[in-house]
Amino acid sequence: MSKKKGRRHSSPQPYPANVYVPLPTARLLQEGLRTFERLLWQKPDNVPNVPFAKEVVSRLKTKLEDMLQREEWEKETPFDYNEIQILYAGIHIYLLNALISRQDEVLLPCLALCRQFGQLVEDVDVKQVKG
Repeated sequence: MSKKKGRRHSSPQPYPANVYVPLPTARLLQEGLRTFERLLWQKPDNVPNVPFAKEVVSRLKTKLEDMLQREEWEKETPFDYNEIQILYAGIHIYLLNALISRQDEVLLPCLALCRQFGQLVEDVDVKQVKG
């Protein structure tokens, strides 16, 4: 039997790290996701991975909305690898927009989120290479 190279496509696995998101951070993630979604809807559905990305964005919107509505902030919300990647991209795009429009009040929180999510993405990539 031959082994196929590349990523395996399977059902999303919960992300192995805990991400604690306070209210202002959840709102920033939501804004980043909206920014990402606006760009995503400009792509035709026949482009590879666009339908899948739209599905992940839909799941993320629900998760973030649930986080913002609930009263138990200590409750964890699991994110899978695809969700982390989209949040990571979304917050970067939102940061660029904030730089251009001079929204100075969100720059530092966005930079902190970019670092946090960047570290999460790198940790999983390293584990996949070793595993």
